[in-house]
Amino acid sequence: AVMKKKLYLLVCVLFCFISACSPNKNVENSDPEQIEIIDSGTYYRIYKGNINQVCYDIYNTEGEIVLSEKTDRPLKINMINDDIIDIEIGMGTGITIHKYYGVGENIFTQEFQYVLSNLDKLIAYIDVQTEKPFENRKVIVQNIFDKRLFYKEFQLDFSNVDTPVTEALFSKDGTSLQLTYLSGEEQTQIAVTLDLIQ
Repeated sequence: AVMKKKLYLLVCVLFCFISACSPNKNVENSDPEQIEIIDSGTYYRIYKGNINQVCYDIYNTEGEIVLSEKTDRPLKINMINDDIIDIEIGMGTGITIHKYYGVGENIFTQEFQYVLSNLDKLIAYIDVQTEKPFENRKVIVQNIFDKRLFYKEFQLDFSNVDTPVTEALFSKDGTSLQLTYLSGEEQTQIAVTLDLIQ
């Protein structure tokens, strides 16, 4: 009977040992040391998910996760300034979707495509109609979180190419946007400064 008890105990210990070392641990349930961090900052981290996925977490000022998502698309996260995070997901064919998180206000923006430039809370992007993408495209400059605070449209004679703007840069004080774009059928390169305060 003593031998049976010892054998039973040995089997139990072996079973516990084998199940504790099981390689099928879930990323979500594994301890933080096991997570393979790809990139991280004060308010975000990107880490490896399964074979072709990456996961990312966005944190608020308290260090709590406010957004946690997985993607199998190219992902970049960077800080525009000390307070705004740019989450950039490549959709293929040159299209990138940007979503921003304001750490101080604890708010997310809508999704933006065809982003040209950022400066603090200002964003410049091309507004493209889904049905007729080459017609009536406009450059829009707005407050990233609330277009009621700032919104301006500029109609330019863009060439019929996917990416007509070759360069875009806000002035340091945010009063103008310098653009270089391709115009007309000849795709003439034109440099223009768009005044944002008139």
